[in-house]
Formats: sequence, C-alpha cells, structure tokens
Amino acid sequence: MMNKNRLLNIFYWISILVLLTLIFGFSWKSHLLAFYFSVLLLPIIIITTYFFNSFLVPKYLFTGRYKKFVLYFFYMLVVSLYFEMLVSLFSFVILAQTNTEMVDLEGISIFTLGITLYLIVFVTSFIRLFIQFQKKEKLIASLKSDKKREEQQSLLIRVDRKNHVIPLNELFYIESLNDYVKVITKDGKFITREKITHLSNKLPNSFLRIHRSFLVNSEKVTSFTTTEVSMLNIILPISRTYKKQAIETLESLQQKS
Repeated sequence: MMNKNRLLNIFYWISILVLLTLIFGFSWKSHLLAFYFSVLLLPIIIITTYFFNSFLVPKYLFTGRYKKFVLYFFYMLVVSLYFEMLVSLFSFVILAQTNTEMVDLEGISIFTLGITLYLIVFVTSFIRLFIQFQKKEKLIASLKSDKKREEQQSLLIRVDRKNHVIPLNELFYIESLNDYVKVITKDGKFITREKITHLSNKLPNSFLRIHRSFLVNSEKVTSFTTTEVSMLNIILPISRTYKKQAIETLESLQQKS
C-alpha cells in the first residue's frame, strides 16, 4: 500500500512537471528552457503544497485557529513567491542569458507565478481531501457492516428452494465440497449450493476459516493443535494458508475463557 501511494505521488508530480513545461513552453521559444525552469520551480511547489496540506490545514484550519492560519498562510505566500522570483531571475539571467525573445517576461511575473503555484496547491488539497473523505466513507461502511455481522443471531440459507434460518449458537462448522456446501448444526446438516466464501462474509468473526474447505464456529471448538481442531468428536485440518490467523484467534479465545 505504501509503495502504491508513493508511486501515485511520483506520477502526480511528474504530471505537474509536464503540465508546467507545456504551459511555459507554449509562450517561450525554447521548450528545453521551459523544462529547466519547471524543474527548478517544482520543489517550491511541492514544499508549499505539503506545508499547506500537512501542517497549516490540519493544525490551524481544522482546529478553528483561523487567525494563526491566515497569519501563517500569509508568511507562506510571501516566502514561496520570493523563492519563485529567485528561480525566475536565475532562469532569465543564467539559462536564457537575459534574452527576452527566449523568455516571456509576463509568464514569469509574480502575479502569474503566484496564480500558477496556488492553483496547484488548492487543486492538490481538494484531491487529498476528496480521497480522505472517500476512505472515511468506506471505513464507516465497513464498520457498520462488521457491527451488523457481529450482532446477527442466525444464518439464512437456501436449501431445496426453501429458506432456512439457522441459529448461530447451533451451527458448528461449514464444509465446502465440489458443487455444494454442507452446514453442520447441533441437530443435523443442511446442503446448499452457496459458496463457503459467501457464507464466511455473512457470518461474525467468531466463525473462523481454518481451511479452504472448512469454516468453524470457534466457540464450539473443544481442543486444537497447530494442525487441527476438534469438535463433535470430529477432527478438522488447519491448512498452512489459514494457520497463523486461526491459531491466534483460538489462543485468544482460550485466554479469555
């Protein structure tokens, strides 16, 4: 996940670099000079953007400290524009050698650079807030789903075109076979064509996947080792894929009891 976010950030800033090069290169006679200028300008934009989004907004704007937010925003504005003008001066004098035919001076005015800089800052801020909002929405939906699963008291399955409600405290384990699933309860078994993964997603966390073919009610397990669990005088295997999580969950339940 970390690598993916890093790659997205790199791609985003490379896109900004290309965009800046195209913007300045459109009015300048040298696209190469526009690229060099954009490369020098990019660190200022990145630092300003991250200072605004990672420091000013969460520390002052979101906490209601508006006076300090405005004050530090003004400081940031002055400092960032100062460094932008230094880059512009360096590019004009050193790179373009004061050739006004090569560089459009209006394009590197403090007004134009300020608009360009803070347009990128605010767009980046909007994108970041939108992504955070989406993550929070997904987290809330996930928590609601988990809560609903943990509070449910029964499992609804379809057997022979009829719906059957099975109390969870009577359900021992579920076994997946070739084309169907066998649900073992205190009083017998039910055969359904539902997938074991689908049933697992419907059940609370107390129902533990120990094998690609077995889903057990951890509260009904009478004993276990690192390779198997026992219930109803039946031994069920624990596969390597589910071993770590299964053992940790069973040990945790054992300690609580």
